[in-house]
Amino acid sequence: MLNELDAWGEAGKQAGFWWRDDDLGDPTAKLDPLLRVAEALDVEPLLAVEPRWATPDLPKVLKGRPARVAVHGWAHVDHQRGAGKKAEFGDARPLETLAEEARAGLERLLDLFGDTMLSCFVPPWNRMVPDLARLLPGAGYHAVSVFGDRPVDEENPGIDWVNTHVDVIDWRGDRRFIGSDAVAASITRELQRRRTMNDWDDEPIGLLTHHLEMHPDDWKGFWNLCDILMTHPTARMLSSSALFRKCGAHE
Repeated sequence: MLNELDAWGEAGKQAGFWWRDDDLGDPTAKLDPLLRVAEALDVEPLLAVEPRWATPDLPKVLKGRPARVAVHGWAHVDHQRGAGKKAEFGDARPLETLAEEARAGLERLLDLFGDTMLSCFVPPWNRMVPDLARLLPGAGYHAVSVFGDRPVDEENPGIDWVNTHVDVIDWRGDRRFIGSDAVAASITRELQRRRTMNDWDDEPIGLLTHHLEMHPDDWKGFWNLCDILMTHPTARMLSSSALFRKCGAHE
């Protein structure tokens, strides 16, 4: 990873990174290590919150902490019923129903957090029908965050895409942290892909964690990686507030 960051520096480029964590509802002890890492690094992650399961305790826990929240669907329920990959906002229900649920999720979190939240929609399982994007501005959203590259042809006026690209959990295996070496290798591949394709746009590389699947020792490895990204002259870690303010999401 260091060699690839050096190669970016030699090309006169700088790599941006940011951090998103998914599946937050009722706060548990699993959230504590994440918040400690964020405070130690002085980094502000985006926490994708499930509105249906969010409790009034969550704003109290997060008050004064370095983190912002976004809307993680509604209840994180798979409506596909085995017809394809899991999705809450897939093609199994009418588009209008999806838009109304997205609106309800935003209203629910606005009630809990006020306008300190970010108007970003994070669909569970990182999947949603493409046509939903054009309806999200009408539901009050300014941004979408999924996993992977942004749409090539962005025909969704009023919506910015701020995606993640490196998932630190082995979902096909033991559903555990893949290890700092494996995360570094994934970051290296993403950096190398962009450099060799001469893809020097300003889209930051998103790191995706799931605090409910991580153990205290896992966070040590993640902390070390973020520390490298914060201290290398070619890399920078972006706060959620700054990143989403840039794309127009309200506070």
